[in-house]
Amino acid sequence: MPMEQNDSFRMSAAITWLRFPLIFFVVLLHGYSVVQIPGHPLYFKTVYPLALWLGETGVPAFLFISGYLFFLSKKAYADKLKSRFHSLLIPYLLWNGLLLALYMLAYASGHPQVINGKSMADYSILDYLRVFWDRGTYDNGNFVPLLCPYWYVRNLLILSLLSPILEFLIRYLRVLFLLFLAVWWMLTPHNAFITQSLLFFCAGAYFSISKTIPLQLFCQQRQFFIILAVIAAIFDIVSHTFFPTTFNLIFHRVALIANIPALFLVADYAINKLQIAPKLSDTAFFFFSIHYPVIVVLRKASVSFFANAGDGLQILSYAGSIIITTGVSLLVYWFMDKFMTRFKNLLTGNRS
Repeated sequence: MPMEQNDSFRMSAAITWLRFPLIFFVVLLHGYSVVQIPGHPLYFKTVYPLALWLGETGVPAFLFISGYLFFLSKKAYADKLKSRFHSLLIPYLLWNGLLLALYMLAYASGHPQVINGKSMADYSILDYLRVFWDRGTYDNGNFVPLLCPYWYVRNLLILSLLSPILEFLIRYLRVLFLLFLAVWWMLTPHNAFITQSLLFFCAGAYFSISKTIPLQLFCQQRQFFIILAVIAAIFDIVSHTFFPTTFNLIFHRVALIANIPALFLVADYAINKLQIAPKLSDTAFFFFSIHYPVIVVLRKASVSFFANAGDGLQILSYAGSIIITTGVSLLVYWFMDKFMTRFKNLLTGNRS
């Protein structure tokens, strides 16, 4: 097999291998973020490396992969959008519609429902339509639809629509455009969903547009990327858990960038050296879509039940919620794959 062909195959294999772990990272993040527990410093210090240093890497890595694959495809622009209509837009509407139906069912059963501070009793038709875009607030660009994690899918659809403009900027401004986006993201407080989406999607796109295979570069500079990831991780974790500084956000975001090549190197090593095949990659999109309502219920229930518990029990509660959420999500996937295959395929955009 020619070298370039072999590198392309290894890149594809690494992407497949990473699909489930990256979604699991998102679950680690949400297990922490959906319910804050102030006054438990040991809990925060223990959970931070999993929930935030690693957990927040999931979506940026997926945006990077999405940008790379979108521009790697030789399909025409219209054909790419048609593909995204089936793989992204239909699941986006279905999952948010299903969650809205559950809210409406609970409300019709006599249980008051409040979404982002507004009671469904006061909802107009426009409010019901708006939840497919945001839950009632723009929040400085961090707005999310009814199914919160689907801000990623919504932003990915928008980026796909804007791809000709982004391709022009990447092709002619090259690294300068990426540096501009990186600085913009670094200096944007809070979640910075818009700048994060632009940076990592365009970073992945840059490799395809410049006809470079990311994994090839990562392997050639393996030592540099591993050392960078380790140093960035130390600065990020230590500054957040022991010695807070005014540069905490910068350290954290540098670590998120550094984690991506490191994860590709881990995946490549696992596949080619350890002979570890990808596990559960087919379940990744379904897992991403269903985990959030499950983790919200579990975390709110566990935090309420263990309201006066110490740090140790809070850590165990966090870990237990992650394990149960993963198990329940995979069990539902298995059931639907076996007994409701067509509906499952619709919900996952016909992903196998």
